[in-house]
Amino acid sequence: MIGQKFILLDEVDSTNNYTAKLLSEGKMAHGTVILADKQTAGRGQRGNSWHSASGKQFTGSIYAATAFLSVERYWYLNLAVALAVQETIQRFISPDVKIKWPNDVLVNDKKIAGILIETQWNSGSIVGAIIGVGINLQQESELPSSCSISEFTDQEMETLEIARQLAVLLELQFERLRQGNWTAILNDYHALLWKKDVLIDARIENDWQQGYIRGIDGIGNLLFEINGEDQSFGLKEIAFSY
Repeated sequence: MIGQKFILLDEVDSTNNYTAKLLSEGKMAHGTVILADKQTAGRGQRGNSWHSASGKQFTGSIYAATAFLSVERYWYLNLAVALAVQETIQRFISPDVKIKWPNDVLVNDKKIAGILIETQWNSGSIVGAIIGVGINLQQESELPSSCSISEFTDQEMETLEIARQLAVLLELQFERLRQGNWTAILNDYHALLWKKDVLIDARIENDWQQGYIRGIDGIGNLLFEINGEDQSFGLKEIAFSY
């Protein structure tokens, strides 16, 4: 069960790195949550960094055994995790929280959280995933593209409280994965997908084109309609400004 054990750290380079180290030493069980008050070398999608000052961000990692998922269905893990993070944040603030494909979470078109999932292999088979989550609790910089929970609530946010909420919601999503509720997961993701069916600019092969985000295809890629035709794009093949 996710959230059966919490490990609290004052400072670490990366909670994902720390989780991987414990995993290599045989000291990591399914559902363990690693939390750090300060993270000095965190990593995000596309090679971006995710640093955190003490107490100003939620930085944590969860190890999940995923051997029950087939390789063909493994991309649903990304959707399930994003849904859990989105709902966790939505429970604390009133503005709509959206998911920007593949693993960013936005409020008012500004990034409030990021997710990095690192697949764990053994003898050529997927056995688990390290799920890294970063949530802005307080604004650390003047970046116009980011926001924080503190901007939308006067409630004092405790990282352990957020972690417990996230663990409960992740467990619910994992149960849906175990039961094979693929259509329900995809429909929920589509309902929360940032800028879905809205005319938007996208950068494709260093050129900007206008089109519509239509959803996710059968392998987890983004469907983007250009000139009336749906095209499928992987992680590094399309980008949006926000």
